[in-house]
Amino acid sequence: MADYEALRTCLNTGEFVEVPTPSRQFSGPGGGVITMQNPSAATNYNFNLPATAGSAGELLTSGGGGSNPEAWTSLGTDMLLSGNVLNLGTTTVTAGTYALSNITVDSKGRLTAAANGPSTGTSGHTLPYLDGGNSWSGTQIFGPVVGSVSTKTGTSYALAATDCGTTLLFTDNSAITVTTSNSLPAGCAVAIEQGGGGQVSIAAGSGATQHSPHNYTKTYGQYAILGLFVDTNAGGTAANVIITGDGA
Repeated sequence: MADYEALRTCLNTGEFVEVPTPSRQFSGPGGGVITMQNPSAATNYNFNLPATAGSAGELLTSGGGGSNPEAWTSLGTDMLLSGNVLNLGTTTVTAGTYALSNITVDSKGRLTAAANGPSTGTSGHTLPYLDGGNSWSGTQIFGPVVGSVSTKTGTSYALAATDCGTTLLFTDNSAITVTTSNSLPAGCAVAIEQGGGGQVSIAAGSGATQHSPHNYTKTYGQYAILGLFVDTNAGGTAANVIITGDGA
């Protein structure tokens, strides 16, 4: 029988080829049997093993059939084989919980860097951005919000957007004219105080309009305060000014 097996092997490796079978079995020294079969393939194809063994953890991938051998493929840095378990590859980011986190993500969606954001509630820490770019230098101390008062001399003044949110104190004893601007933004509020003997009249600048429920056009007298409020400004060149307060 041993001679027969030797003859059969010689014939199979030479001119004569063994008739194909649906499966092929291989036995190992331990007695186990491995069966290779393809019960449903409609056409023939080659499964050519690579010429050399792969490195630990590599995958055997298709060479595309024909005479191309299968190829050993590295998992790369995205995957990691450890203890016979395949997991995501580790990064330099320390696992944990981050407050107000500052993170970096690469083009594959992987988290590559993470750090805690600025602390809050303790003196000396940088505050996080609220609605835009803020520049802080050293410890900041914030007190109550107090509007500014700007004293004006002379008998005429033209309002500008920089006057919004302020009080203008006019001290001249002669009549004063304050002219509004058509470019005052909607939401602009200005307080006009008569600090001297000269009444302060409000005149609509070119393109601007003004209204008062009591038909006020000027301050009532010394220490009177008028409030000017822009409720609309179509196109930015047609400020609509409402006059309120202690007027005449």
